[in-house]
Amino acid sequence: MTFLRFVTTLREVERASSRLEMVRLLADALRDLPPDEAPLAVNLLKGQVAPEFEGVEFGVAEKEAAKALALALGRDEVEVVRAVREKGDIGAYAREALPQRTGGLSLRHVYDELRAIAEDAGPGSQARKRERLARLVAAASPEEAALILRIVTGRLRLGVGDATVLEALALAFLGDRSKKPLLERAYNLTSDLAYVARLALEGEDALRAVKLEVGKPVRMMLAERLAGPEQIMEKLGSHYAEHKYDGERVQIHYDGERFWVYSRRLENITHQYPDLLEALREVQHEPFILEAEAVVTDPLTGEMRPFQNVLNRKVKHLTPELLEKYPIKGFVFELLYDRGEALIERPYRERRERLERWFRPHERLELSVKRYVETTEELVRFFDESIEAGCEGLVCKKPDGEYEAGKRGFKWVKYKRGIAGKLSDTLDLVIVGAWLGRGRRAGAYGSLLAAAYNSDEDRFETLTKIGSGFSDADLNEVLPRRLGPYRRQERHPRVWSLQEPDVWFDPVLVVEVEAQEITLSPGHTCAFGVVQQGRGLALRFPRFVRYRDDKSPEEATTTREVVEMYHNQWSQSR
Repeated sequence: MTFLRFVTTLREVERASSRLEMVRLLADALRDLPPDEAPLAVNLLKGQVAPEFEGVEFGVAEKEAAKALALALGRDEVEVVRAVREKGDIGAYAREALPQRTGGLSLRHVYDELRAIAEDAGPGSQARKRERLARLVAAASPEEAALILRIVTGRLRLGVGDATVLEALALAFLGDRSKKPLLERAYNLTSDLAYVARLALEGEDALRAVKLEVGKPVRMMLAERLAGPEQIMEKLGSHYAEHKYDGERVQIHYDGERFWVYSRRLENITHQYPDLLEALREVQHEPFILEAEAVVTDPLTGEMRPFQNVLNRKVKHLTPELLEKYPIKGFVFELLYDRGEALIERPYRERRERLERWFRPHERLELSVKRYVETTEELVRFFDESIEAGCEGLVCKKPDGEYEAGKRGFKWVKYKRGIAGKLSDTLDLVIVGAWLGRGRRAGAYGSLLAAAYNSDEDRFETLTKIGSGFSDADLNEVLPRRLGPYRRQERHPRVWSLQEPDVWFDPVLVVEVEAQEITLSPGHTCAFGVVQQGRGLALRFPRFVRYRDDKSPEEATTTREVVEMYHNQWSQSR
């Protein structure tokens, strides 16, 4: 396929009026590709040349890309860098500035060149990246160049969700959107959309044969939420409860020689935890996949510190001083693979017993604290103990529950402490629009439109306007910088909204929000018509808490969770 045809398809997807239209357009394009190019196209759809967990990054900032564009245009670097900054979109500027040409690049050639740019490292790599990118842009049509520059700078703004891609692959290669669960299972076990595309081309048997692989992250199982201990006992019956630690959830793979550490967003963060991996190497020598909560502890007292302390490790190069100031302890709570055997289909009781036999203690490692509870009183007492120990609360787990990769369900239920005058838990919402400020906020965003995620429809449904909790720096600097690359003229096709903000955004940025209660609303689309005909749900007195960069948009609070919270809030207030 020519790269121009691919670009044209993506432009059509960008302008699609509905998610189903996006699926159809993508399926048609994927079906027309040579079999060996479909996986490449899937990667490029996501603005990458490899799955995130491989850690292959372009390492090209917008300023460097602008210099490459200047080289392709034969113009002064300073002039082009300034013009791109004023335009606010390097792709849009490239479309205007480059001479019109037909463009004869192949998709394979563009992919190979982008991969070479991403993999170039070492002394002089920035200059080599710039020159290679300039040659590629110079050979491209304006439309092709715009997409190439957006990809390398991380500003591809399609907002195509993984579920939409999987549905398009099912339609393209299996002939039926309803066969998406087959692809979804393969994706949940490998976290690699391009690999799933290759399997889909081989057929259903290849998809069914997928198994866990050490080195490929398993998409993490998520917990549901209920109002309180009575509802949890009613839903689960007698069950195991574990301390819920306030750290970073990590998935650690070991093949007998090499370690990989993945975040809940499936990013490779191995370099952030050398001390934790050193501890594991001392006590375990056979291949495994485990999950743990990485918690910063006080270097003097050993007490657990809040989640924000873990963020200090999110740097490219950890110094001995940082390691000493923010020591990590891993609280292990899941064993998914042990010496060649996948355990995810085993019930929780068996997985935990296997974990306890496998575990070897170390000063940097502990098993998560667990207890079998049979009554509400026992659950409440254990919850109080967890809070006293410095935890967020509990995760309650069904004894016979499998580990359901990539899914959220009632086999795990969160039980967190309530806050007086507020909902018992915060929500993670996706920013989809904004209103411009007035008065003191003139020239900045005055309030943001936030949405929950409807996992059944793969769309974002508005729940609230957030105007409080932001600092002046958030409004004047942080939010414009974070949201600028995702600004768009029209509502994104995966966003359902009755509101008309001044500015629309691609659904990318996730924020944590607290509120007093959830109310019925004719103006918001979250769970519209589910609780009451002609009304959705909305937050009363919402307040921004923090950015959730560790969560993807599809990991935001779901509409089903919001409905549960709506029904449960009254029992919390009694």
